[in-house]
Order: sequence, then structure tokens, then C-alpha cells
Amino acid sequence: MKRHKESMEMLRYLCDSEYGIPKRCPCGGAIIHEVRGKDDYDTLPGKRYFTCKNYEADGFHYRQPWVVGVQEEIEQLTDRVVEAEQVIKGLRNLNYQIETLEGQVKLLTQQVQSLIVQVGDLENACFD
Repeated sequence: MKRHKESMEMLRYLCDSEYGIPKRCPCGGAIIHEVRGKDDYDTLPGKRYFTCKNYEADGFHYRQPWVVGVQEEIEQLTDRVVEAEQVIKGLRNLNYQIETLEGQVKLLTQQVQSLIVQVGDLENACFD
């Protein structure tokens, strides 16, 4: 019973990990791009799959329809593009703030230089 429970948990983890285009199977096997032929008694000949090189129908190897993997991968990439757009929009605001601060620093530097000159003039006037 304990082994059966462990096996069921492993199957659940495997199903949860199957998202997007698989790079490697959990068994360590390479993923191949399989195209079903007409001789496979399939209602959809030519259907594509991402399949583990060591595939067995035991549930511990990947065999994912190509369309599903590509669709999930496109969704992930779309999310990343949206995040990148938000970062780019934030950079525009940061650049504007940096330019504003640089302008303020220039004004403050000029004011400090003016005050240094005034202090020098006052020191000269007091010692004369």
C-alpha cells in the first residue's frame, strides 16, 4: 500500500511538471519530436508529440501533444513580454526622474558656488 501511494504521488508530481515544451524527461531521457504515421491506427495521422526517448505507457515518461506544449510555451513567452513592457515603461519614468534630478543638482551646485564666493567676499571684508 505504501509503494502504491508513493507511485501515485510520483505520477501527480510528474503531471504537475509537464508544462510547456519539455526539455528532458524526469527519467533523464531525451525528448524527441514524434510524428504519428498512418500505420499507427490513429484518427489524426501526422499528429505531433513531444515524447521521451525511453517512453513507456507507465505514466512516468513524457508524451505530450505538440500543440499543447507549444501553446503553453507561447503563453509563458507572452507573459514575459508583458512583464518586459512594464519594465520598459518604468524605465521611461526613471529616465525622466534622473534628468530632473540632474537639473536640480546643477542648480544646487551653482547655488553652492555662489555661496562660496559670497562667504569669501565676507571673509575678505571682515579681515580688511
